[in-house]
This record gives sequence, C-alpha cells and structure tokens, in this order.
Amino acid sequence: MLLNAGIGAGRKGKGRDMRTGILAVILAGVVVVAGITYSFIRNRDACVDEALPTAARPGPLSQVVHVDELAKDPGRFAGDIVLQGVVAGVKKSEGVFGVIDSREFESCGSLTCAENILPVKFAGELPEPKSVVQITGRVVRGEKGLLFEAKGVEVMP
Repeated sequence: MLLNAGIGAGRKGKGRDMRTGILAVILAGVVVVAGITYSFIRNRDACVDEALPTAARPGPLSQVVHVDELAKDPGRFAGDIVLQGVVAGVKKSEGVFGVIDSREFESCGSLTCAENILPVKFAGELPEPKSVVQITGRVVRGEKGLLFEAKGVEVMP
C-alpha cells in the first residue's frame, strides 16, 4: 500500500508540472502575439515625407506637417507650410475651424481623443467636421496662443 501511494503521487506531480509548463508556453505565445500586434498598430510605416528630416526636403511647401508635429515645435515651421488634419469643429461666425492630428483621429476614431486642437482662420468656405484637410498657410501667434492663418483649404477624398 505504501508502494502504490508513492507511485501515484509521482504521477500527479509530473502531470501538474507538465500542465504548468504547457500553460506557461501558451501564455508566453499570447503575450508575444499581442506585443507584435500592438507594435504594428502603433508604428505604421511612415510615408516618405514623414521619414525624411525637414532639412532634407526640397522646399517649404513640399512638406506635409501634421498637427501634433506643429504643436510640439511650432518654431521649426517658419513661412508657408501644408498642414494636414481632421476638422474637429467649425465656428462659421468667426471664420475659424479647429483641426486635430489626422493620424491620431485614424487610430482612435473620435474627435475628442486628440491631444492638440489647432485653430485655423480662413476667409473662404469652411470645411465640415470630420473632413480630412490639407491647409496651406502659416503659423502665427494669436491672442489665445497659436493660430494657423490659411490661404487655401483642400478637402481630401
């Protein structure tokens, strides 16, 4: 009887160790797959304009600047530039609309999750909210902070 108890106890211990090992391997695999998926979602391939440093680009209007880049270092963008963003809101009475970073909107799908909202002053027809726009103009210091003075607004398809 003592001999049988010893043999049975050994099998239960090995089975438990094997199950624990298999569970650890499966859990590690899930963590690796989740990490790879997250990195692909957060680090999409940048287009050539985004990958090249500003100094390497041929001329000021050839660059497309995103709202978060502009907000991070507005002094880096002197003169006329092309700004890309998504219209977050429109105030027709003042000829102003707000834009958020198009990449940020693409990742979260909401106008309220943006870190930066940049006001744009434009004398022409104002775009509708949630429109992806490319705006030609320049950054100026307004009464309440940064303001983008637009010379032209193009709604992207």
